[in-house]
Amino acid sequence: MSTLLRWTKIPAEVLPRSSHSISVIQNSAYIFGGEIQPRQPCDNVVHKIGIQDGKYEEVPGSGDIPPPRVGHVAATVSNQIYVFGGRGGKAMTPLEEQGAVYNFDPSTSSWSLLKPTSSSFPQARSYHCATSTSTHLIIHGGCGGAASGSRFKDLWAFDVSSRAWTQLPDAPGDPRGGSAIAHAAGKIWRFGGYNGKTEVGGEIDVIELSLTSGSLSTAQWETRPFPKESVDGPAGPGSRSVCALLALEKSSKLVTFLGEGNPSPTGGHDAAGNFYADVWTYDPSNNRWDEVRVDRTGGNPGERGWFAATASDVGPVLWGGIDGNNDRLGDGYILCEA
Repeated sequence: MSTLLRWTKIPAEVLPRSSHSISVIQNSAYIFGGEIQPRQPCDNVVHKIGIQDGKYEEVPGSGDIPPPRVGHVAATVSNQIYVFGGRGGKAMTPLEEQGAVYNFDPSTSSWSLLKPTSSSFPQARSYHCATSTSTHLIIHGGCGGAASGSRFKDLWAFDVSSRAWTQLPDAPGDPRGGSAIAHAAGKIWRFGGYNGKTEVGGEIDVIELSLTSGSLSTAQWETRPFPKESVDGPAGPGSRSVCALLALEKSSKLVTFLGEGNPSPTGGHDAAGNFYADVWTYDPSNNRWDEVRVDRTGGNPGERGWFAATASDVGPVLWGGIDGNNDRLGDGYILCEA
């Protein structure tokens, strides 16, 4: 193990929920959607929390406010927040919005509905994953309705300027929900997920992503397997879903943490699964995973999944989630690089 990181608790415990989204802009976390009771979206208010001082406020919002939802994604481009997908309504099915993306502007607290200019766009879905570049929202995988075949393995890029979707090569392996993707070093990296039978692990997938004259071009996916065990113990993180995968700016590594190792016995949200509390870094230069001995004196998120996590200038930030007692958690943490 290596000692590189430390958990620091955000001084606020005001917002219990799971299956929500979090975006951080200028040391403020913007939390949207999610559930407190299983399959009951809690609200469609933006909740703003200072990640350093814990200051909390509700942001009423104006304009094209999205309906309440769970299992959606959010990512930032140029200090704007972009929300896509999720499920809600009386039937709690994926919200059919014809590929539209909701844009929240923190400077004006206003929402705008961005209808796609492209004829093709992603199918309605929930429990997909997302990341962003300086110009695009990137989404992958997730769960659809019965007519869609249940799960996806596709990869899409949304140009926030032209409002056009571009479909990129499908990811390898089984279609899945609950994966995590990250954008780092001009590449999209994918880890984990749930394929309908079991959590996925033992490998990380990567695809080159380049922008040329405003158009996206991609290479093919590469799968980098790793052994689950070595003579010294685990050689990489265990199979999991609803975890995080984020870039560490100082070390040029990726980090994954927490997540669900086995689903709940009911296969839904009415009971808790088995969760992890570990933290692993991944070095793309040598395909090496290292379990991190994290300093937890400033806070300890413990075992959890179904949380929201994002990058920030001070390190990865997580909020909320579900613990082993199936309780919705209302605390947040920063994973700081030493």
